[in-house]
Amino acid sequence: MAVTVKICGVQDEGTARFCFAHGADFVGLVFAASRRQISMDRARQLVQEIPGRYVAVVSSPDAEVLQKIIQNVRPYAIQHHGVPRCDWLELSHRQGTVAIATTLNPQADVVLLDGPVPGQGQERDWKRPAWPKPLWLAGGLSPDNVRDVVRTLKPDGVDVSSGVETQGKKDWELIAAFIEEAKSWNE
Repeated sequence: MAVTVKICGVQDEGTARFCFAHGADFVGLVFAASRRQISMDRARQLVQEIPGRYVAVVSSPDAEVLQKIIQNVRPYAIQHHGVPRCDWLELSHRQGTVAIATTLNPQADVVLLDGPVPGQGQERDWKRPAWPKPLWLAGGLSPDNVRDVVRTLKPDGVDVSSGVETQGKKDWELIAAFIEEAKSWNE
């Protein structure tokens, strides 16, 4: 089975449409403080206009903020970074939303292991822990290395943001190359 691909930090309809049209399984919308941060209104508009599976990326939200994201944006999943300020797993599951943890949490539906500073494109120590649930990898991935990472570690998914950017902007050629490399490792 092919690895799933998430392109994170998308902020506009054109890029979201391009990602899904070229085989991305998920598009990440960053609600955490970041240069890639998207407003609630913008995210809701993007999700309504471009069909697909979206992941809301949050960092230590309180229950009220998380509830607003789930109700207004209706993401496929919540990806939580940071120290929990609420029972985000229970809240996500109660709303029928997939929970993606960034630590080895057995209550999460998916675990995403990122680099030392999430969202900064810093390469992680490329080791795969024994884990019974879906495991995604991120951190320093790019079209140049994703094929080897997927072939060697066989993650269930890969996640990229800065690795498909040129001068801080999403680069459609790099996005297409990343998706192709990630999904064709076994050819």
